[in-house]
Amino acid sequence: MMSGGHNVTASREAFLDYEAEVRDLKATIAALRGALEQEQSVSARRVSQALLATDSEIAQLKHTAIALRETLEQTGRQREQAVQAAVLAASQEIASLKAAVVELRDQMELMRQDKEAAVQAVVLRTHNEIAQLKEIAVALRSRLDDKRARATEGT
Repeated sequence: MMSGGHNVTASREAFLDYEAEVRDLKATIAALRGALEQEQSVSARRVSQALLATDSEIAQLKHTAIALRETLEQTGRQREQAVQAAVLAASQEIASLKAAVVELRDQMELMRQDKEAAVQAVVLRTHNEIAQLKEIAVALRSRLDDKRARATEGT
């Protein structure tokens, strides 16, 4: 019976060993589960921090893009205003130059008319002087002829 008792004791020891091993395995599982949960928590925190940092970076990039777009639009508006101002200035200068050209043409026309009038006045005065000189020459010839005729009569 000893061998039967020994078997029972051996079985009991084996059962106790199994129970101890099961407890150890359960403790190991619990420890591993705790470590896994802690690692998952740390990983979740890291992912959350990474997402937060990414969201922050995305928000910064959006703000930067908006600021750059606004700067670009403002630069475009300023460039457009500068172009419009240059076109307006050029148009005003062209209008001013056209007015100056018209005024110079008018002055040239007046000068031409004045010159033409002066030339006509000189031509008229010269014509009158020539007519007077011809009359004087005719009168002098007539006198000279009269003097010659008297002188020939007196001889």
